[in-house]
Amino acid sequence: MSARGMLFRAALSPLARRYAGMAFTLCLAAILYLSLAPTEATPAAGLGWDKARHALAYFVLTGLGLFAFGPRLVLLGGVVLLGAGVELAQAAMGLGRQGELADLAANLTGEGLALAAWFAIRRFNSQRSVAPEVADKA
Repeated sequence: MSARGMLFRAALSPLARRYAGMAFTLCLAAILYLSLAPTEATPAAGLGWDKARHALAYFVLTGLGLFAFGPRLVLLGGVVLLGAGVELAQAAMGLGRQGELADLAANLTGEGLALAAWFAIRRFNSQRSVAPEVADKA
């Protein structure tokens, strides 16, 4: 990863990245449980807004992963494969779950929004850190 790519990540302390990594792991475990447990065993069974919950879960998971590990291909690809794998597992198991392409699309939407937010924050921080240099040269 280039020094420019590390700009925002370097601004986070190692402790903050460690906490983000732990939160990522907890979020991953929660998504796996809530996605694969029998429908009646999950607290969100009748809440509605199913696609928004999918997008939010994968937004948070991806965002935590980006804060902890940076924009690595293995992270982003792993989250995509997680979303697809969960939907395939739901389609194959008989515990009141159904795998849906719309759920996968919502998962991908959440991941894409987190990645877009990551790059927007990184761009904002890079412009902010370059601004004093430009002012000094003028």
